[in-house]
Amino acid sequence: MALAFFFTLLAQRVAFVGDVLDAETLERMRQREVFLREQMIKMLLQIEEKNMKERWMLFGVLPYWKIWNVLCLFILLFWFMWKMHKEFVGDEDRGDEESSSSEEEQQQELEEVEEEIEQSLFLPDTLWPVQHHQGNSKHMLLLLSDLINFCQYLITDTFYPVPESPIGVGSAYEGWCPPGKEPIFCLLVPLSAPRGHVFHLDLDTTGELPARNSRIRVDLECTCGREQQMGMRCFLHTSKEELGDQHPNLLQDLCTDSYLDAEKTARWFQVLIKNAWKCMPQSATWSMNVVLCRRSCRLHLTDIFNRIFFIKVVFGVQQENTDIFLSSQETEAPITPSTTWPQSCSVAEAKFWQHITNHDEDDSFHLRCMQVCGQILTGHTFSIYELKTVLMHLLTAIPLESWHGSYFLLRVDDILCYLRCCVEEKHLNHFFIGNEDVPAEIILPQEFRVSQPLNLFQYLVQDPGRHEQALQEVDELQDRLTSLLIYGK
Repeated sequence: MALAFFFTLLAQRVAFVGDVLDAETLERMRQREVFLREQMIKMLLQIEEKNMKERWMLFGVLPYWKIWNVLCLFILLFWFMWKMHKEFVGDEDRGDEESSSSEEEQQQELEEVEEEIEQSLFLPDTLWPVQHHQGNSKHMLLLLSDLINFCQYLITDTFYPVPESPIGVGSAYEGWCPPGKEPIFCLLVPLSAPRGHVFHLDLDTTGELPARNSRIRVDLECTCGREQQMGMRCFLHTSKEELGDQHPNLLQDLCTDSYLDAEKTARWFQVLIKNAWKCMPQSATWSMNVVLCRRSCRLHLTDIFNRIFFIKVVFGVQQENTDIFLSSQETEAPITPSTTWPQSCSVAEAKFWQHITNHDEDDSFHLRCMQVCGQILTGHTFSIYELKTVLMHLLTAIPLESWHGSYFLLRVDDILCYLRCCVEEKHLNHFFIGNEDVPAEIILPQEFRVSQPLNLFQYLVQDPGRHEQALQEVDELQDRLTSLLIYGK
């Protein structure tokens, strides 16, 4: 603005060539010049005053801004000095601890780190609800043991089979549970022959192990000379008139052609256990419903909190003094004759899992592997028994000290790789037949130890279509494992 006035003034003072100015014109021009000077000075004073105000305002704010900057720098410097001091002191403390700590303390720290890694990777409550069911498993076993004691009391003066103390078998007593299902507490009740009777095990003669079409023949034995001790007369050498009311109930009521009938035995046990339940103290507050399942019984127990427990009772006769039983368990065959009692390795399997738990420092890690593998197996054609066989082979092949949380991914990968190799080779050996790595405390019949291993994947050899499907499903299992680890489902 000041420059505009200056150039205007200059323009008016320049005389044009050839122009002649009179005295009056010169006076007006002089007055105009004075006026413009005054206006220019006034304008410059206003501009200077405005600039001064702005500078004073800036100087008024500047001290506060500088103060905040100084404070921030001081705080930042103090924080850096504190961190450096803490790090320095921490290094000295760690150096002192490392120099004074023993090997046992270092091992304990390593175990804590492994546990943290394990807990940071997975959600135990969703992937392996193991601990939650172990207490219930023990409680159901004790409850049925008390029931069996009352059953023995009720048949004291009869000649029916004698139920012995139950044995927990199946997943709930192995320490893991099928995913997404309420556990079924499966209990095997051994049966022994009553006085004056003897059980003869007629094993399947086809040579296949475990024998599928075995039977239990019931014979009478001579009790002459022991009649007073046994409280009975000899069935073989006493006439019907002398026997009177003494009847061989077992042969008459529970046998078909002198062979123990699994279906008749289940019906008899259903009535017996209902009567025994009336003697139990729990019957006052609990309710029990017994459901007959042709060759076994199911107990539905409801406690005072309306929690329902499912117990499956199967019957078995021990083969000599081994851990192999002839069992009433249902078979895969469409029709199983009622007098057929196939060999069962369920008790041997339960003893194997207990053996691993007793010798494993982390007594639940292998069970968690089984739980996770069972989770990804849902919906596929591989059976739980095949997966369990794979895991049992690996548990005896890989040292137990390598079955810990920090090795979880390696161990699960080993299980899937072993399964893939078995599928590719169409061969998976039965664990208890022809296997030298079975723990010594598991007692097996001689034919189990000397026989050639049984191939559980023989059906893949016979059906190329199922083999191709199995190879595809192994890849799907790997994908499901990845999804489970990343997304938890």
